[in-house]
Amino acid sequence: MEILLIGLLLLAGLVFGTLGSHYFGVPRVVGYILLGMLFAPDLLGGTLGMDATDWTRPMVAVSLGIIAYLVGGSATIGQLRRLGGTIVAATVGKVVGAFLAVFLVFGLLGTAVLDLPGWTFALVLAAIATTTAPAAIVAIIHQYRAAGPLTTALLGMVALDDALGLVIFSLVLALVGTAGLAEALPGAAWEIGAAIVFGGLAGWLIERLIRRLHEHELRLVALIGGIILLVGLADAWHFSELLAAMTFGFTARFFGGAHSERLFEPVEQLEELVFVLFFTFAGLHFDLGVVVEYAWLILLYFLLRAGGQILGSMAGAHLVKAPPEIAHNVGLGMLPQGGVAIGMALLLAGQERFAQSAELIVNIITASTLLTESIGAVAARYGLRRAGETERTLGGGVDEGR
Repeated sequence: MEILLIGLLLLAGLVFGTLGSHYFGVPRVVGYILLGMLFAPDLLGGTLGMDATDWTRPMVAVSLGIIAYLVGGSATIGQLRRLGGTIVAATVGKVVGAFLAVFLVFGLLGTAVLDLPGWTFALVLAAIATTTAPAAIVAIIHQYRAAGPLTTALLGMVALDDALGLVIFSLVLALVGTAGLAEALPGAAWEIGAAIVFGGLAGWLIERLIRRLHEHELRLVALIGGIILLVGLADAWHFSELLAAMTFGFTARFFGGAHSERLFEPVEQLEELVFVLFFTFAGLHFDLGVVVEYAWLILLYFLLRAGGQILGSMAGAHLVKAPPEIAHNVGLGMLPQGGVAIGMALLLAGQERFAQSAELIVNIITASTLLTESIGAVAARYGLRRAGETERTLGGGVDEGR
């Protein structure tokens, strides 16, 4: 039955995404997510006998790994040198702004769920709020063929943003969980350090291998195999899959030098397939009951995170005197949130402190993620267009439905 559903999701997602882009001017990823929601277990998925989404996890992990690899290879050393200060300042501002906005408001409201008191719940939500989804950002950039300083800054911010988010989340777990700070910090260091080391080694090895493969098809097999192997190692050895894959792409670009495009062109041909799978699978996690019961909480979380990160990233960018097209739009571009946030929520299930509340938090974050992915995708496109970096604003005249 899973094979049947995958076929339906691919074809129907393609139709939804294309029609939505052509007739309503929204990014294709919005159509993919909405189509996935229709096939959630509470809706059409239940009719088809699909009462769980656990089977999607391996494909989601691989899809996110491919996307992260492309993110890591999107920026060159020269671009990062020119925009390094802006990327760091805007990212720190974005992370601090989102964390403080969510933490302070939910803490003051005293919102509690099951076994979690208000301030504890506020801390957990605030830590999760710091992360961003690279998938939606990359999908928008590639659909509208965006290029320019803002595009480069966004791609650079994604990697740094999620690394900071992992550190903050680990520290929060140390504060509210059963583990002490001294016990939690080594785990966070391993998760980030191992990801960088193994990702960098993978980038060096794949470049050495690809230079010996002259057929395009063989390069594709080697690249996808390398990404899957790295994601599998990250899952087995408990380091960040996302950061490892980003480092993989970055170091592959670095070692490839003038011939680095051969390390990315084969994978780029699979982009739209990966996007359809990733976003329709994200939609499958839609839980109508949670959305109805906690609609106010989900909406408030979305608004606080969005407002905090927009103001924070703008303040950080202005602090280093970034160009207006970056300072005024970078917060909009970083609105989407997805797999990393859900992954953090899932980690709570293994903590004794969250024995009762973990499943509820997972559903709340999943439901809010669908909102941030959909509205965030539209916001990201608006920010890129306002900065004059989409192909249409650059004079390409591309059809919106492509």
